[in-house]
Amino acid sequence: MEVVLANKGVWEYTQIDIPKPTASNEQALSQWKKDKTRARRIILEGVRDDLVSKLHGNETPFAMWKTLTNLFQSSSDAKKLELRDKLGSI
Repeated sequence: MEVVLANKGVWEYTQIDIPKPTASNEQALSQWKKDKTRARRIILEGVRDDLVSKLHGNETPFAMWKTLTNLFQSSSDAKKLELRDKLGSI
């Protein structure tokens, strides 16, 4: 998913919460809306159906990515050992 987001030029929307441009710059505001929507759509299309409900309510791609990171990126030692065992059995 990271590659697709980067290829579409919206990867930075998942790394930081990019603020909405001022209303005086219509072109920047329009591009921000398009990029934000594109990033959200790519994330939603890239996750399993059962995860969509967990992303519901996140308005920004940054919040969606943070939710996914918290779900799947575990730093506990027990999880690391479990994954090492699974890798060994493969």
